[in-house]
Amino acid sequence: MSALYRAELLKLFRQPSILFWGFLAPPLAAILFKAALEGMVFLRAGRTLGGGDLLQSAARSLAISGNSVAQLLFAIAISTVFFAEYRHATWRLMVPRAARGALWAAKLLACLTCLGASLIVAAAGDLATNILFALTGAGGLASLIVDPGGLPLLAGQFCISLAELAVLAAVVSAITIIARSMIAAVISAFLLALGATAVQVYLAGKLPVVPMPYYGAQALRNWLSSGADAVIGANGLLVLAVWLVVPAVVGYVAFQRQQLAVE
Repeated sequence: MSALYRAELLKLFRQPSILFWGFLAPPLAAILFKAALEGMVFLRAGRTLGGGDLLQSAARSLAISGNSVAQLLFAIAISTVFFAEYRHATWRLMVPRAARGALWAAKLLACLTCLGASLIVAAAGDLATNILFALTGAGGLASLIVDPGGLPLLAGQFCISLAELAVLAAVVSAITIIARSMIAAVISAFLLALGATAVQVYLAGKLPVVPMPYYGAQALRNWLSSGADAVIGANGLLVLAVWLVVPAVVGYVAFQRQQLAVE
């Protein structure tokens, strides 16, 4: 299993366009947007928005996992990892050498590793941006706060965001396997992100948590950061767990039963 996992990572490293545009572009775009916003404020008002608690700001930056545009780029990268084997007809060469379950798990773990790295880039970029603009302000580094108590919050937000992206990976990989199509998986994932808003309009106030991945993750974030009702946090965790387990099982079973004579 470890050898398959390393092999999948090596495949990704040999495809820098997928790594950059699929996994690195979303956090880098968020960093550049924040830097541009800070720069505009500095040029117009002669001051910066920098300052405050560094760790809390980094924790908030991890909410990129719920951004619909970021999810679209992530979905393209995740689907490419699985669809490449159908496109190049290499499954038939890989299946005789390893168990199907191990192949599926190695690809999914490789995607989760890259998604986790994207979140780390987002948090690190937020820290660097805050420090850079604090240096340009009148208060300097003294305007920044580093509260060690924010480390559990940062770790918790990282886990929640990674779980939200794991749901995306499970859904996209399952659709890619079933449809043998990257476009079908990417469009479905994007519609899922957009459809969450429509579902929220109809079900808001009727349920403790809207049963969509974004709102499940948001409920967990609210519970973690502001001490919201523990029941709401538990419901959010349940929503994410269902959305993670069901597509993962569907994708796993479909791949186990799939005919791969010519793929």
